Amino acid sequence: MKKILSILLLLSALFPMQEAEAQYNHRHYILMGRIDLSNQEYSEAIQNFNIAILAKPNDFEGYFLRGIAKYSLSDFNGAIEDFTRTIELHPLYVRAYQYRGIANDNLSNYSSAMDDFRYAIAMDPYNEELHLACGSTLMHLNDYNGAIAEFDTALIINPDNSNALISRGIAKRYIEDLDGAVQDLNLAVYNDFFNVEAVIRRGMIEIERENYDLAMKDFNEALKMDRENPFIYFNRAVAYLNLGDTISALKDYEKVNNLDQRNALTYFNRAIIYSNLGEYDVAMALYNKTIEINPSNIYGYFNRGILYYKLEMWDAAEEDFTTVIDLFPDFIDAWVNRAAVRFEKNDRKGAEMDRYHAREIMAFVSEKDANIDSLYRQYAGKDYNKIIQFESDFVSGDAHGNYTQFADITIMPFKNYVVNIVTDKNPHIDATLSQLSETEILNGSLAYVINDVREDGHVSNINDSVINYAKSEPLREFLTGLYNLEVSNYQRGADIFRSLIDDPVLGVYACINLAAMLYEKAELVLVDDNFDNSVYITQKRVSGKTYNYSKATPDYQESAATLEAALAKNKRNAYLWYDLGNIHLQMKDYPRAIDDYTMAVKYDSNLAEAYYNRALTLLFLRKDDLAKKDLSKAGELGVKEAYVVMKRFTE
Repeated sequence: MKKILSILLLLSALFPMQEAEAQYNHRHYILMGRIDLSNQEYSEAIQNFNIAILAKPNDFEGYFLRGIAKYSLSDFNGAIEDFTRTIELHPLYVRAYQYRGIANDNLSNYSSAMDDFRYAIAMDPYNEELHLACGSTLMHLNDYNGAIAEFDTALIINPDNSNALISRGIAKRYIEDLDGAVQDLNLAVYNDFFNVEAVIRRGMIEIERENYDLAMKDFNEALKMDRENPFIYFNRAVAYLNLGDTISALKDYEKVNNLDQRNALTYFNRAIIYSNLGEYDVAMALYNKTIEINPSNIYGYFNRGILYYKLEMWDAAEEDFTTVIDLFPDFIDAWVNRAAVRFEKNDRKGAEMDRYHAREIMAFVSEKDANIDSLYRQYAGKDYNKIIQFESDFVSGDAHGNYTQFADITIMPFKNYVVNIVTDKNPHIDATLSQLSETEILNGSLAYVINDVREDGHVSNINDSVINYAKSEPLREFLTGLYNLEVSNYQRGADIFRSLIDDPVLGVYACINLAAMLYEKAELVLVDDNFDNSVYITQKRVSGKTYNYSKATPDYQESAATLEAALAKNKRNAYLWYDLGNIHLQMKDYPRAIDDYTMAVKYDSNLAEAYYNRALTLLFLRKDDLAKKDLSKAGELGVKEAYVVMKRFTE
């Protein structure tokens, strides 16, 4: 990932402190955000910049720095929005154009990126970093000669710019000037002996020149400088393979996966090696891991299908080749291999049909000047990348998950909101809850909170003394209902909340909690039913017929009806809409769930969990562009998981 944090070094000169006392808070949060940026705590930085923007919404600095933080979390769309707002407030701020161009480049918006770079260069023609960024985008456009010209200009401005030398060396490699590429990388290393990237890139080009010993020397030198960089081990493994040292190559590949457990490309390469060594059980486990990480990639299924074929597991092999065909119908070898499997299964008709399809595709290819490339046109862009590219983010220094977007978390929607007593400094409240908390002088505040009472870390704030301290009888009843919610006394708690539905003050909160209890009870009943009938939850074959016994699904209707009744009286309550969206999501009524979440953010534009859950729903429906916007907003509002999802599923 390109680094753009060097801007921080210039901030004190660009943004002098305001003397006005009214801007003190603004400066404080700007400073705190800058500290977070320097510590690579990007999510925390965004929260500080949010407050700075709120304090001074027409100052470009907060937007610009928030854009830096979003960029660092791979939220390129969100970064572009902030850089655009920066430009609106400060049309001559060159760095905003520069970084917006870099963000556009990351999104493959190359034309927009070039527009930004050219505009910035017109204002600041002697900025070497602008020419470097422009050259990088030209490389992505396969204009390697144009890129070299930009790198030449950067080097005229600063002959010692190692990054320009590295980039020009890479560009020369693409025009097959390997000697020139090595010369540039030699200069980069000479100018900056401890530049790890220059050493790695030189080693990679030496592999292409078949100078494997020189490549090995470079990778070993690079590891002395950065022993936690999985990219170095990966490339050294390639060198070992070319030297015929398979065991050492495997050790380096294993080191990559120890450092980067979601690197599917490395699992895939290890699987191939173990398969060639005849260790099929290990290879199978590695292919399974590859597919787990990249479920839309054809090569994992294709190679696993071959392995199943070798093991004479015909049904599994056929299923994998069928998956490949579903993902990429023009993959000739998948049709041929499935035909072979069907032949082994005595499915002569199916085998012949597959051979016919393979011959059709081969005939189509032979008629096209573009050869096999003609098959790929319908898969151009992001969807095509998904079926051929393995996840392989070689994140140096992130072996322990320091970067939020690379964290290994379970992707799950946030749970329902309930109204409970909390001790947070910034609880989710409305005017009525605030007044109740002040009037009753509770030990804490009544607030909307994500229902976590079943999680290990939950700490209850409800006890007899809190309940008895409440002044009004309805509130004591409400708190008693909360106690029963927390201890799973579903019937008792539900009865209490039902008795309060018509209460003019507590009615809406009772409905929210009642719906949550009914939701939990439905899922608990489902678990009990499935446990009692578990002997039937299987697949049986009787007289050649297949019987499918599927698990029942929870009955969320009563919970949904409770929320809908509450919404009839409290249409503007965002938490009711959010909880209803969660129920519709669990019921797999995705369009209604999206509508519900949309209503939730309409009435509370800061309800982060609603953006996040709507994003997950949109991702499931393959509406990635819309999901990105919601993930960006959720991340901006403090949901760190949003950046993990964005990195894993929308690039």
